[in-house]
Amino acid sequence: MGLMLSKIDRDYKNNPDIKWNFTKFVIDRKGNVVARFEPTAKMELVKKCVEGLL
Repeated sequence: MGLMLSKIDRDYKNNPDIKWNFTKFVIDRKGNVVARFEPTAKMELVKKCVEGLL
């Protein structure tokens, strides 16, 4: 996935646009976006973020 995205946009990790429908957003209990993960992010990072909010 990272290779495909880098062909489209070399700086895709810093580009705020949503590049793919697998971009993940973590929302807190108040409805605020607390984190955003690109499709290439490791799920361990997403898991740690969610666990930190529980």
